[in-house]
Amino acid sequence: MDKKKWLRRITIIGGSATAVIAATLGAYFLWEAPPETAGGNPVLTEINQPQPSSETVSSPTAAPTPTPDRGTAFETERQDGVYTILLAGSDDGTGNTDTIMVGRLDTVRHTANFVSIPRDTLINVDTPIRKLNSVYWTAVYSGADGSEALKRHIKKLIGFDVDCYAVISLEAFEQAVDALGGIWYDVPQRMYYEDGPVIDLEPGYQLLNGEQAMWLCRFRSGYVNGDLDRIEVQHDFLKAAADQFLQLGSIPNIPQVASILAENMDTNMTASNMAWFARQFLRCRSEDIRFYTAPNTPSYVHDLSYTFLDLYNWLQMINDCLNPSARPVSEGQLDLVYLRGGEVCCTTTIQGISYFSLGRHTEPEAEEEELYAEELAEESEEEDILPAPEEWITDSPGAKPAETPAPFAMPTDDDWLTELKSTG
Repeated sequence: MDKKKWLRRITIIGGSATAVIAATLGAYFLWEAPPETAGGNPVLTEINQPQPSSETVSSPTAAPTPTPDRGTAFETERQDGVYTILLAGSDDGTGNTDTIMVGRLDTVRHTANFVSIPRDTLINVDTPIRKLNSVYWTAVYSGADGSEALKRHIKKLIGFDVDCYAVISLEAFEQAVDALGGIWYDVPQRMYYEDGPVIDLEPGYQLLNGEQAMWLCRFRSGYVNGDLDRIEVQHDFLKAAADQFLQLGSIPNIPQVASILAENMDTNMTASNMAWFARQFLRCRSEDIRFYTAPNTPSYVHDLSYTFLDLYNWLQMINDCLNPSARPVSEGQLDLVYLRGGEVCCTTTIQGISYFSLGRHTEPEAEEEELYAEELAEESEEEDILPAPEEWITDSPGAKPAETPAPFAMPTDDDWLTELKSTG
């Protein structure tokens, strides 16, 4: 074969390959799609401005048509190109959402902020358990829509509806990390836990597969500050993952990962929405992806650990990091229980004010420990730890108030969910 024919074939083959690649990319970009925002508002266009009328201007001698004065409308335009998303992950397989984040992605300025809200955050309801992480599970358990219940309570805490939501199961998280090829991460300490699903992770820089990444994100028993320290490790892990994919310039197997997540979690996003978010995410620089924890004050109420959000610092974080609107979120848009000068306050009306007796119950004297343990065992056998969900899940107006629980009748952690599910 002469040189000209050989070059012609190479050119044809190269052109065909280029065409196939272009067609594949074109099909991919047609497949991926941005999600709708809350209310269905378009956000990838410039903020609407009054435009001059295309009609012929009337004669100067014509009397202008009077228009009624309806007052000045509030400025409610969204910031251009901004999306918000609620991410929640179950920690113990019961649907108890121990990881809760609200994110804000700016597709014009290419920045991303993610704010973790502690699982023990106290919500304004009149029920025996008032933790944010119990909302999803209790709604599902009582036959309601868990994601809608969680979205409703998140709106009370942040002042606006999120555009997208995703409640991710442990299995989906593991499968997604495996599909990504694993994540390189420097595990900060020995992580071992056997009183439940076993966690066994050695310290040091290593490639974590899906199961190991799940262990890392679930572990909290060895931390001084429990869940708050776990949140910081989760942020560090997510930051490490983001840095790796930004350096690669791509996220491996985007369609496969998006399909895994779309099929195995409770979400209003499609696989094409997730693929679109992934491509927008890759346009951010590492330093423009930031993680925060909602400012908070831990406290005990009826022997249960709660987290009170710090109202004014929290408002500033909402407006600096999350708010998609040009109009700031104000105190009046929140339904938030907080502490002021050691007293329990609320931006609306506190539900079940008699519940709030701050402080942890005094531990029994050493010589009374055996008697106390026997009494506690008898109480657990005689009655359920919690009433049936239908008696306390609702926070709607007119709901029957739950009685204040007696001392020692409540568990000290969220393991009650597993026990309630097994006896329910």
